[in-house]
Amino acid sequence: MFGSGCSCGVGFANLRLADFEPQILEYLNTKHGISGFSGVPDLLRSIVKQSEGEKHGGQLALLTDLERSIDSFDELHRGR
Repeated sequence: MFGSGCSCGVGFANLRLADFEPQILEYLNTKHGISGFSGVPDLLRSIVKQSEGEKHGGQLALLTDLERSIDSFDELHRGR
């Protein structure tokens, strides 16, 4: 879905990344098994608050996928 060249917003200049948070969280849940977050900021806060002992490489993959999703949104909706 993300980065696939969707036209889901062509002509809508008022779309914001926050409008796609449920889809982003669903994607991350499906791929990484995360759940229970009300939004992307909530997910990021939980990662930051974890101790070093709780952090592991899976979070780096999750953050990489989140970054790609945000970059994809930016590319598709920049200047519209």
